[in-house]
Amino acid sequence: MKICRGGLILIFLMTMPGLAMVGCGTAPPCETSLVTLDETRLDVETYEKEAAEKRAKAAEFEERLNKKNNDIEEIKDRPAELEERVSELKKGSGRE
Repeated sequence: MKICRGGLILIFLMTMPGLAMVGCGTAPPCETSLVTLDETRLDVETYEKEAAEKRAKAAEFEERLNKKNNDIEEIKDRPAELEERVSELKKGSGRE
């Protein structure tokens, strides 16, 4: 059994350099039309512009979110005062 296993390892080690020398060969030339390439380039440019616009909008939304979080932090410790103000506004509008 050990001889058989050793023989398999020896065969494996001897065939690896041979396979490495053969390789896959050269790749065939690409047969894509120039129109397809130009369309793809235009698509890439469009997607890059859209991505830049989306990043700008995301930054704007992030800024608005930070402002709202700051507003929440400012009024977070004043619930009794705010409830009193809401009840006054309700009385003024005729809801209470």
